[in-house]
Amino acid sequence: MSAVTDAAGLAEMPPGPSLAAALACIDRARVSNGDMIEVLRARYRLRAHLDAQLAADIADIGLRDPRSDRGSVAYLPEPGQFAADELRPALSWTRRRAEAELDFSWELTVRLPWVFDALDSGDIDLPKARVFATYLADLPLARRTEICAAVLPKAPGWTTGRLAAHLRKLVISADPQSARELYEKALARRRVVGYLDSAGTAVLSANDIAPEDMAAACTRISRLAAAVKRRGHPARMDQLRADLFCGLLDGTLHSLSRTEIIDHFLGSVPSGKAQGIEVRAELGTLLGISRRPGELPGWGPLLADNTRSAVLAQRGGSWYFAVCDDDGYLLVPGITRRRPLQARDLRDGGMVELQVSTSLLARLMESPPVGWEAVIADIAAQYAAWPTASAAFDSQPGRRFPTAGLRRANRMRDRTCRGPGCRRPATESQFDHTVDHARGGPTTDANGGQLCAHDHDLKTRGHWCLKQPEPGVFLWTSPLGQVHRTRGDPVIIPPLTAPEDDLPPF
Repeated sequence: MSAVTDAAGLAEMPPGPSLAAALACIDRARVSNGDMIEVLRARYRLRAHLDAQLAADIADIGLRDPRSDRGSVAYLPEPGQFAADELRPALSWTRRRAEAELDFSWELTVRLPWVFDALDSGDIDLPKARVFATYLADLPLARRTEICAAVLPKAPGWTTGRLAAHLRKLVISADPQSARELYEKALARRRVVGYLDSAGTAVLSANDIAPEDMAAACTRISRLAAAVKRRGHPARMDQLRADLFCGLLDGTLHSLSRTEIIDHFLGSVPSGKAQGIEVRAELGTLLGISRRPGELPGWGPLLADNTRSAVLAQRGGSWYFAVCDDDGYLLVPGITRRRPLQARDLRDGGMVELQVSTSLLARLMESPPVGWEAVIADIAAQYAAWPTASAAFDSQPGRRFPTAGLRRANRMRDRTCRGPGCRRPATESQFDHTVDHARGGPTTDANGGQLCAHDHDLKTRGHWCLKQPEPGVFLWTSPLGQVHRTRGDPVIIPPLTAPEDDLPPF
């Protein structure tokens, strides 16, 4: 194909194969400044068309009958309970993402066909289509038809913010009952979400909360911050609000009165204990040998300094260890009741996982760091005794439920739910018999794996087939024939560069 240097005719071409072919011939370096705007608009129309067709594909997959032969064409009247799970391995999506995209695609293609047509023709883009689905999908057919007829012709020139405000106003004024139902539906989804951002700090948000309740919470925090500031605290108001917000939730300010909270920030009243947390840490990081990050399960990586302070504040929590091979995979799990002399009882409970490779453990035994001698000796002793101790884990294959030791080892091996793309922590999952116990499956490590409640149902009621060809390796086969392999991540992620040969002096 020869290169095209102008945008003549692009504006009149509907999105589809012809427009895609024309755009593929465009040589940007030879297109004039003014014509590049037409190229941009044409490609954006094509993208909208592809988004519409992708939504149609997703909705179609959601309707395929999982009980039918894979070579047939068989549909259900509406998406089934496990319909979205086909999308997870196919597109490497989380279950939440897959369910959300299937819901949106179903609403767009079935309940909002006028919006689908506008997206397919490139008149609106995907973000605007999502706004329409948010406000209109649950309305009666007559109301959806009326509002779409009135608003869709104006939508191409509006921003998503203006479109959302206009639709919300129409819904409330034209049908207060539907607006109330939309509110109740959102309120039923209320939740708290926490995650780490790119800087390694955390974000905590409460979503879909009653406005009056959230206003009251924000007002209380702002007034407390203002009172602390008036007493001469040097921090900025935003910093004080954040510290108060966290302290009111993590337990440190729980039992204090308003006056005591203010005095605490000025240093005259001690705080209570913060809630303990689950934290995973390489022993090398805790000893200052490396600065590798730790991990907050369900959150993500934790900077080395934060990892050390979090571990050493949880003397009274439960401490586990994981001895790993050179690739980072689990060899020996266990519990240690020893604590380093540096540990303090500053948090209420919590759980610590100490991670160490066999090579580092051997070196530490030769020269144990000050304060950690008892911990190192205990881990080394249990590692040496593992061939005998591990036999007890699989010694009762007829049990219905695993022993505490087998459950712990299985969780540490799998790390998270072993469902396709699922990241739910193993501590929030179930011990599942790959070959069901009712069908003679033994309660052993090689026949066990961690599955969340949803993925357990996916196997037992969702027509998915699960096999475990070797301990910790799982093969899922979906009703539509996808095969997805899962294995728990290494306990210790190998570094990109080899570690230093010599340990620092202790």
